Amino acid sequence: MKWIRFSLMAAFVFALPPTSAKANSFQDNLLTLIRKVGVHGNMGVRHPTNSNVTRGVTFGPSVGLSPGQSNGWKYPVALSMFSEDFHSVNGAKFGSVRTRAIMAGIGYGWHFGPLSVGPQVEVGYAFNHASLNGDAAGAFDIPGTVTMEVDNAWVIRPEFKAEYFITPKVTFRTSVDYVRLRPDITVMTPAGPVADHWNMSNVHANVGVGFYPFRK
Repeated sequence: MKWIRFSLMAAFVFALPPTSAKANSFQDNLLTLIRKVGVHGNMGVRHPTNSNVTRGVTFGPSVGLSPGQSNGWKYPVALSMFSEDFHSVNGAKFGSVRTRAIMAGIGYGWHFGPLSVGPQVEVGYAFNHASLNGDAAGAFDIPGTVTMEVDNAWVIRPEFKAEYFITPKVTFRTSVDYVRLRPDITVMTPAGPVADHWNMSNVHANVGVGFYPFRK
């Protein structure tokens, strides 16, 4: 999608470290950054903090930067993609929301040979898309048409992660994070709007592999 490509390009540019008279050229910094870019295959368990929102085991890709090779500050960039299921007050599932979030932030890393660990916090913007499924009208016990609207929203994600390099380009990675995501969500029913019943914030644990094709 065009917005994903544009967001990634913008995030990579903003993640570049500041330059000085003695620093490397912009092209050198960009090349260094590109060499750190990789793709991840993930398996995670996402637990929403709201009882009317659910999500179990998930599988999916992500994009991020490889750990450095020395202790110090880091500036992570990531594209996060996930979805959550929504339930009415009687527990019946009626829809879901798919989220695509582009994020960047700051963290600190410690390195012990091939093992890298450390905390980080990322801030970004989530693009959300709602869809109805199942018997939406029956979930609210109201005959007629039901629609669902969800806004895009800012997102913040504090995280602790560990990554072990199996080879110079392939890693085993694990992390735990909290995603604070509070878009406005409104379900329109024949009896009127229903709002403020759903919170998309969640706790997320993840394991997976990383591949950094340009890393040396």
